[in-house]
Amino acid sequence: MIKISILALFKQIIVVFRESATIFNQTLILFFLLMIGFTIRRLQIVDRHLNDNLTNLIIYVTLPALIINSMDYDFSLERLNQLGIVLVIAVGVFGIMIALSWGISSLLTDNSSEQAIYRFILIFANVGFMGYPVVEVIFGQQGVFLAAIYNLVFHIVLWTLGVLIMCNSRQDEGQKATLDLSQLINPGIISIGIGFLIFLFSIELPSAISHTFEMLGETTTPLAMIVVGNVLAQVTIKDIFSNLKLWLVTAIRLILLPLIVLGILEGLSILIPAFNLSATLLGVVIVLTGMPAAANTAIFAQEFGGDEALASEAVFLTTLLSVLTIPLIVYITQIQ
Repeated sequence: MIKISILALFKQIIVVFRESATIFNQTLILFFLLMIGFTIRRLQIVDRHLNDNLTNLIIYVTLPALIINSMDYDFSLERLNQLGIVLVIAVGVFGIMIALSWGISSLLTDNSSEQAIYRFILIFANVGFMGYPVVEVIFGQQGVFLAAIYNLVFHIVLWTLGVLIMCNSRQDEGQKATLDLSQLINPGIISIGIGFLIFLFSIELPSAISHTFEMLGETTTPLAMIVVGNVLAQVTIKDIFSNLKLWLVTAIRLILLPLIVLGILEGLSILIPAFNLSATLLGVVIVLTGMPAAANTAIFAQEFGGDEALASEAVFLTTLLSVLTIPLIVYITQIQ
């Protein structure tokens, strides 16, 4: 009995180590892409116009393609049921993160521009560019579908509240944020609508079109990280490591938020027996919650007038430290 237990433990350690190594490599790839953007700007291989052009390309072409491609699944009642469960949980998770982000950012600073970036960091994680490959490694194709549903809520919140946060980040003191309905008609929301219709009616796109969307979507991650690195080349690196407020927000983003969500979901499953989530569904939600700051933080700051320097610093620091924290979060979800 003891020998069997020791052998089982040894096998589990090997599995965790392999998954952690894969996740580490995936995170490292993103970091290297960021450093490429940093290097080509520092060596003056490209100029400041690159960011404007790449940002527009991402916002209006590659990111919508990624969204549509991620929702290209055949409709089934089982998937529709999963869709409903994940949608409810994702809405609750974002509600928690929005409430915490407003309270924490208000305590950290009175500067509206800084508050906007800290709120954006705490609400929006890298659930797409980085979330998909990590989830696929751990949970397989089933996990990818659940991640796509979670991303649906992410993009709806991103292209509504996220745009408002950035657009109002430089508002004059005392001026209230207003909702411009024209902001809701944007490439992200339109692509979400198209993707949902494709899923709901099991529309089979012609092979040439689906592969075009797939290829375009795959370019989003490297392009986004190059933009982040390009912006980062304009700031002083030592400022990143001396910004204690950014370190605190990073710790909350990478460690505290996923643990809070895990505690709430586990508590609900105890109090409400009917609320019994599968290990895969619970794991996907927690792992996505523990992702680093979304690359969209820098992209949206560039596009909508936010503090792009602080945004890039945040993406850099959270992505760097997530090399250590993501394997930890994965391990915690697996021992539940």
